[in-house]
Amino acid sequence: MKSFQVIQHDFIQHIKNPQANPFDDDIEDRRLKIYRELFFNNILGFLSSGFPVLESLYSEQQWKELGRKFFIEHRCRSPYFIDISKEFVEYLSSEYALTESDPVFMGELAHYEWLELDVSVRQSSQIAKVWDGYSQITQVQMSDLASLVSYQYPVHQISADFQPTQASEVVYLVIYRDATDEVNFTLINAVSAHLLNIITQQGVTTTDSLTKTMIEAMPQLEVQQITESLQQVLQLLLQQQILVPVDK
Repeated sequence: MKSFQVIQHDFIQHIKNPQANPFDDDIEDRRLKIYRELFFNNILGFLSSGFPVLESLYSEQQWKELGRKFFIEHRCRSPYFIDISKEFVEYLSSEYALTESDPVFMGELAHYEWLELDVSVRQSSQIAKVWDGYSQITQVQMSDLASLVSYQYPVHQISADFQPTQASEVVYLVIYRDATDEVNFTLINAVSAHLLNIITQQGVTTTDSLTKTMIEAMPQLEVQQITESLQQVLQLLLQQQILVPVDK
């Protein structure tokens, strides 16, 4: 007689991959079908809501097949539904092998779409503060609700009508959530990305130290040009709430 653990294991394997793992215990297939559809449709629903752009690049059948492969092959570490999207991104990046029907930018697009979801629900311990637009900026830090990322493909532009087949120059994006809880993204250049990396690494950073660092990093430019440009960039990032002001 099978132990409960063996029966449970066989049942789970059947739910994940019924064709390869028939369940021969005394349960009607009609009842099993309810469980098979319930579990898989829940997973597929979370993938569809989390990756709408990626889904739009596939036929309905191809999308279901991709969802099924994820369901069968990936061992999720988190028990929370909110983490299914993150698990899917990890699956694509470390376990999944691209097929002829997959776009080459698949992993990057999935990461970008997941990050939008992640930022939308991210918690922050920072005291909410928005720059008033005129106070002198002396210290700044990166918002907990902002993430700087770089991609080889312009993932923010991808759609069913635009699917690049070759990598481009590095694309730097910041995905962030503002005080109204709206999630946005902004395209930045390599210099601004370098600036944000410095701020992220240092935590609370003075504008004086940032000025000094950027002057050292770009000796080919005049000091006044760097100083003025830095102030403009900091003000824009503060207005977008990617950076937050810090009191002394």
